[in-house]
Amino acid sequence: MNQEFKGIEIRAVSSCVPKNTVKNDFFDSLLSPKEIRLFEKTVGIIERRWASEAVTASDLGFAAATKLFETTPDLKEDISCLIFLSQTPDYKIPFSSNILQARLELDKNILCLDINAGCSGFIQGLSTAFSIAASKPKTKVLLIIAETMSKILSHQDRGTSMLFGDGASAIIVENTGDETAESYFNVFSDGEYADAIKIPDGGFRNKVTIDSFKAKDDGNGNTRNALQLFMDGASVFDFTLREVSPSIETLLKSSQNKIEDVDFFLLHQSNKFIINQIATRLNIPKDKILFNIDRFGNTSGVSIPLLLSSSADDISDRKNLLFSGYGVGLNWGNCLIKNASIKLTEIFEI
Repeated sequence: MNQEFKGIEIRAVSSCVPKNTVKNDFFDSLLSPKEIRLFEKTVGIIERRWASEAVTASDLGFAAATKLFETTPDLKEDISCLIFLSQTPDYKIPFSSNILQARLELDKNILCLDINAGCSGFIQGLSTAFSIAASKPKTKVLLIIAETMSKILSHQDRGTSMLFGDGASAIIVENTGDETAESYFNVFSDGEYADAIKIPDGGFRNKVTIDSFKAKDDGNGNTRNALQLFMDGASVFDFTLREVSPSIETLLKSSQNKIEDVDFFLLHQSNKFIINQIATRLNIPKDKILFNIDRFGNTSGVSIPLLLSSSADDISDRKNLLFSGYGVGLNWGNCLIKNASIKLTEIFEI
């Protein structure tokens, strides 16, 4: 699917992470020192943040939105829609956006939506927010993306436990009517490979039973139960290198832009090697690629707005930015924001 918008802007972004820092030596029972050094060199993760048992994704999202409204109080008025995007919601029922509407003391005359999406979630959520904002002049949408991926990981799984971190971002999208603000989206899905990233039990296809909690060895030295995240790393790696670069080329071509027209490329912080491979295939100059995976790991759908927040010094004035997300589903998508002037606050801890 392709989308084009004029006059719809990202007005502000606020991001937070848990205080608890987990360094790679936490995993010394899984990997040898040599393997950890290789992991740091290729994947690029030195540390990540994990929430405490009592802190949920909506708690992180609430904190990010509260800080957003403290720094830009005028943006809290007349919000028409609240979107909460997460794979780790507080409950199956009710949905978290409704809970956040009350916690944030937003007007009751509001549309609340939850979206279950992963590493491409920022693109999907932003596409939805832009579509809703386009319905009427001055419409504002609050998009909250929050994850506590640490709560669905097995610490005995080499394929997932070291990759993921927790965090949240709150984003205001507004129909400002400024025709110089242009944006272009393309999004893709391939459910044939849905099993590549999956939690097998816990839904109504495979209900929770006693067996769901029994940890099993997968034959490759990884132990997890059926309520914890499984990822076929090789399949995801192949998918990313096969699909992402051509989809970015397609977006640039359809929007009549070139690599040199983009100031910065903010790619999902999945793996430093993968990001560098995408950049090499597209001939993107190194100084146009931004990273923060070393400090926060893979925070799923949060990673791109978190990267925006951590790059505030670089993105301090009007810029042309390209976002690219890819992962569970399998889904992938891209967004080019032209003439972006975004209020970015410093990342804070809770």
